[in-house]
Amino acid sequence: MSENVFRVKIIKTGESWVPGPEVYRMSGWDSWELLHFHMVLAYNRDTNFLINTGLPEDLTERNSAMARFAGEKAKFTALDSIDILKNMGFPPGTIKNISFTPLQDYTTGRADEFHGATYHILKKGWINDIVVPGDHNEERNMFVPEKVLQYLDFSAHSRMKYFDAEVITELVPGIGALWVGCHHRASLAFIIMTSVGNVVFTDAAFKKNNISNKIPMGISENIFECYRAYRILEQYGTVLPAYDPDITDMEF
Repeated sequence: MSENVFRVKIIKTGESWVPGPEVYRMSGWDSWELLHFHMVLAYNRDTNFLINTGLPEDLTERNSAMARFAGEKAKFTALDSIDILKNMGFPPGTIKNISFTPLQDYTTGRADEFHGATYHILKKGWINDIVVPGDHNEERNMFVPEKVLQYLDFSAHSRMKYFDAEVITELVPGIGALWVGCHHRASLAFIIMTSVGNVVFTDAAFKKNNISNKIPMGISENIFECYRAYRILEQYGTVLPAYDPDITDMEF
């Protein structure tokens, strides 16, 4: 196997039910959609790369916001992402590279438990969603929980590697990132080389129907970025929408 080719596992870290129009813009008014939250573990004989680290152990703030937004049904439930990785033979100390899409508590919630990893951080996403205050990020703990932010800013400071991704940017050989926006300012598409072709993991689409039917997600920050992502991403490989239950437990 080429050193640039990865095995990939899609790992469920939690779930939530949301109103249909959150997933499909201006449609599904009387429906609910099930979302799965995912980590992606890519590994080969030389290195490994983890996309997202799971939901925080304390979901009080997140679930209070979800209940205000859509009621009790919308509350998140979490699986223990650290235990899952340990059971797969990848305890936190063995993880070498980490990145996120997007920067939200359900992707960054356990990021302070990886004490040897390099963190690959989209520069514009970090600035727009974390550093610069705005109307969109007043509830900052729901982007990066306080203890995680403290860890990244101080304990892991020397292991933070910021990158730009206006074009596909190689993070490690065989894994690239492209900024897509649409969902959040920190939303990316990761392009991962596998033995069966490239896979593309992105939160620019909640489910495959967003892409196949060109329906922007209802919670998008910019629908024109959604249309662009849906138009271009399939040329790079098999697209895996970040919250689609259909991708849970997929392996490549």
